[in-house]
Amino acid sequence: MRRSGVLAAALLSLVAVTVSACDSGERPASAPAAAPQADESLDALVPSLVDALQAKQTAFVLDHVARGFKEDGGLDFYDVRALVEKYTLGDAPVGARLERVELTPESDGRSRVSARVAFALGQRLAAGAPLPQDGVVYALEVEFAKSGPRWEAVGGRYRRVSPPSTSAATPDTSTR
Repeated sequence: MRRSGVLAAALLSLVAVTVSACDSGERPASAPAAAPQADESLDALVPSLVDALQAKQTAFVLDHVARGFKEDGGLDFYDVRALVEKYTLGDAPVGARLERVELTPESDGRSRVSARVAFALGQRLAAGAPLPQDGVVYALEVEFAKSGPRWEAVGGRYRRVSPPSTSAATPDTSTR
């Protein structure tokens, strides 16, 4: 699988918990059995995922991908897990930055998240900083469903928007 597809697939595993609660990469301690968990906010979901990817919080990300996840191109939960682990468990820094996001509630209780996300390997991406030469931007649509008090990614699709996935043909420059 090409690196660009790998990064986009990792992002399709959007999550819905604040990053500060998971600085160690582990799930936060659960509340006492008598206290019900508060519902996660989908509005906090996308920025938290991007921060979690950049902070290499593998468990945090994967806890919010449904086991039945299916991406339009055929990726399933296990493919996403392998991709997320490849980048978050590696030594190189992972750069991820949210460029734009829009949430659309669906009539069946699910929600669709449309987002543009920039990625770069080998360096973190700061807000407002130029995208490095090898950076890429993806347009994503991810469908979320509630699983108890939290949201889980259940499906989606992506497309590379910058730089273009194919470059224009180079004209012949024959010399005599």
